[in-house]
Amino acid sequence: MKLITDIARYFVGVLFIFSGIVKANDPLGFSYKLEEYFEEFAKLGEYIGFLEPFFHFCHEYALPQAIFIVILEVILGVAILVRFKTRLTALLLLLLIVFFTVLTFASAYFGIVKTCGCFGDAIPLTAWESFYKDVILSVFILIIFVRQKQISITETGMNDFVLAGVGSLVMLKLSYDLEWFFPFWFTAITFSAFFLIRLVEHRKAPFFVTILATVAMGFFTFYTYSYLPVKDFRAYAPGKSIAEQMEGVPDKLKYFYILKDKETGVEKEFDKFPENYQETYEYVDSRTEVMEKGIEPKIMDFSIMTAEGEDLTEDFLMSENFTFLVISNDLTKALEQPQQRINELAKSLQEKGYRFVGLTASTPDVAIDFAQRNANPFNYLFCDQIVLKTIIRSNPGLMLIKDGNVYGKWHYNDIPELQVLELDYLIKD
Repeated sequence: MKLITDIARYFVGVLFIFSGIVKANDPLGFSYKLEEYFEEFAKLGEYIGFLEPFFHFCHEYALPQAIFIVILEVILGVAILVRFKTRLTALLLLLLIVFFTVLTFASAYFGIVKTCGCFGDAIPLTAWESFYKDVILSVFILIIFVRQKQISITETGMNDFVLAGVGSLVMLKLSYDLEWFFPFWFTAITFSAFFLIRLVEHRKAPFFVTILATVAMGFFTFYTYSYLPVKDFRAYAPGKSIAEQMEGVPDKLKYFYILKDKETGVEKEFDKFPENYQETYEYVDSRTEVMEKGIEPKIMDFSIMTAEGEDLTEDFLMSENFTFLVISNDLTKALEQPQQRINELAKSLQEKGYRFVGLTASTPDVAIDFAQRNANPFNYLFCDQIVLKTIIRSNPGLMLIKDGNVYGKWHYNDIPELQVLELDYLIKD
């Protein structure tokens, strides 16, 4: 039972750390997913109408909840690995997994969302896949909860060294698959710090390591929220082609034809029409069979429209000139403080012949009012709000494209200087 308990601790701890880190990489994106959950749950008045005000409240404060949850996940993962406050940690793990299991089951059963957001955009899971994952996690957490009294903070044996090595290798494999090694280094450093501190402060090591992990994850989450995700897993990441990802791969189909023999009346199925089949057969019906499943486009709703409804998407994606897009998914909520820096950059780039436009989901009259109020030297074009939220986690944010390829993206806290753009992108290219 001790070995089973240790395996459960390391399985839960490593998975919680990984899950928390990939969501902490994009806390604003996770808040969008929570908003989606709360918005859809609020519509289930027939089943949980009495909770509708609660879900509206949660929707309003989705961002602080998202930040709290991602940091809590990592802290609980670290705490159960280093045996810090085992009883409290086991209880919080149980409460959290019960909450997520109920949430994912309701989401899957009622068809509320297509992807759960458990691992952010890094590893999309369907609602049912997420529910099954939570059921498995629940089993391991129940083992920890039942055996919590047997988890001693003073004992570090061979099981810990072996399982820490296995856990690090698992995190290394996950990080390798994501092409992002921060989760591995965070886990490896956590294990190393724990074992080293135990050599000096045996009983206080769990406390010190948990505090250090909390500070590190708090800083990381604050940084990714204040700027942009360190690792962009979305289809609009720098280096990716928007144009290529708008093209999917169709299913490979095989056609079958049902023909009836004119003399016998017997129906037969053929994978191609017999030569001069009309002399012997009469056409009855046909069917198709999917031989190889195609691939849906990763980008399906991207479009750039004028206020009059003219589609300029192809013009922007085919342009061989650098194009700068100031993206504000909602101008009524866009921060106005960086507008002066954006205006100065826009004027400098336009003088050099580069195209500089705004892109928003707000109505044309709101866009005109905003542009006049902030003296924007560029016009606004229009795109779907969800698409704009997906493109960049900043309102406003800046994106640079050319030939349909994304060259760079910047948060409003990190608007680059003209000289930087010229050295890193414009002249360099």
